[in-house]
Parts: sequence; structure tokens; C-alpha cells
Amino acid sequence: MSDPKDELGQRFDDRRPDSDDKEENMSQSDNTNNTSESNNSNNTGNSGSTSNKPGPDPNPTSTRNRRQVPMYLPDERADRLDSLYEQLDGRSKVAGEGGIEKHADFMEALVDFAIEHEDELADRLGIKKE
Repeated sequence: MSDPKDELGQRFDDRRPDSDDKEENMSQSDNTNNTSESNNSNNTGNSGSTSNKPGPDPNPTSTRNRRQVPMYLPDERADRLDSLYEQLDGRSKVAGEGGIEKHADFMEALVDFAIEHEDELADRLGIKKE
């Protein structure tokens, strides 16, 4: 039985461009690769884009590009928050509005609501008015 490392090394040596008998095959395979890249199904067709690499949405307003603010909640509260989101998402879908996104819609509205009701929030926190 041969050593797998030797076998693998031989495979790569056969493909090295400095290998005399394989030089012609390499140039043909390079042409084939260039052709196949232009027909690649992963190519998004964004000719104006500087990169055709898949990945996160480069849009600066997308949820992924927003600042993350962690919330440390007890399990019960986290479950109630998730349940509230699911209820409102379901109501939105039933109303024919297509549902809501958890972070882009629900969490933003939740934070806006807290900010807009600062006095009520202060009361809940036991902070007295000056």
C-alpha cells in the first residue's frame, strides 16, 4: 500500500506548470477555466460591481451592516419577546401585509416606542422627575 501523502504529491506534481510534459495541458486547462468562469451560474451579472463574490449585502442600510446592540434577558422575557414578534408577524401576514422582519421592523419599532415614551419608561424604572 502506498503512502497517501506521496500519492497526493504525485497528483499535484502532475499539474505543476513547470512539469515539462504537462505544460501544454496546463495552458489548455487554463483556457477552459477562463471560459467556464464566464458561464458560472454563481456569476451575478453585476458588471458595474467591483466584485462578483457572494457575501453580505453591501448596502449600508441593510440589517447586517447595522450596529449590534446585545440584550441580556431572562429566558422568560426573551420567550415573551419572541412570542410578541411572532404574534405581530402573524397579524401582519393575515392582514395581507406580508409579515414583518424581526430586526429591521420589529426591533426598530420596539426601540422607537421606548424612546417616544421616555416618561413612562422612567416611571417603570423608578426614576423620578426633577
